[in-house]
Amino acid sequence: MVQAERLQGLMREVDEAGFLSHGHFAFRSGLHATKLLDRDQLLCDTQIASRMGYAIARHFFLSRIDIVAAPSVWGAGLAQWVGFFLDPRRPVIYPIPANGQYTFPESSKAMIDGKRVLVIDNLILSGKTAQELVQTITAHGGTPIGIGALADLSGVEFPIAVHGLLNPYLDIHAPDDCPACADGVPLTEVGY
Repeated sequence: MVQAERLQGLMREVDEAGFLSHGHFAFRSGLHATKLLDRDQLLCDTQIASRMGYAIARHFFLSRIDIVAAPSVWGAGLAQWVGFFLDPRRPVIYPIPANGQYTFPESSKAMIDGKRVLVIDNLILSGKTAQELVQTITAHGGTPIGIGALADLSGVEFPIAVHGLLNPYLDIHAPDDCPACADGVPLTEVGY
């Protein structure tokens, strides 16, 4: 209850800061929403970004995470906050693309082997990036424990826990269940 109230207050701050647009939005995944998060500007605001990182870390706190991994530069800042709030000494690692796939630098490969890894990104869009990183972590001997993001816009069922922190507040729907579609609100295609 307290956590929900805190997130509602945080969403008010996000809205008041201008990081939330209202309308009717369609994502590449096919899902619709009546609210659109300006992820780039939000993550530039260190106070709000740190609080988002804290909330995600809190969700996974009892999962005994050893390492945090972020697949993209967009999720890197959020991953740093999540790692810090799990434990200020928690390592955060980043893959590098090689031949169309992810791999980790040699220094990170040894850190993953036998460890419990939490994947963090700013948004889960199609789910492909998260799935590929989970496979890479597994291939290097790590155990993916969960995926955390500001929002999960994919509609994909993952075999591990996924936490889209702001999903309850973004009013996300399948097109058939979208109230904005039913009301005839013009649709804006989002590039992601």
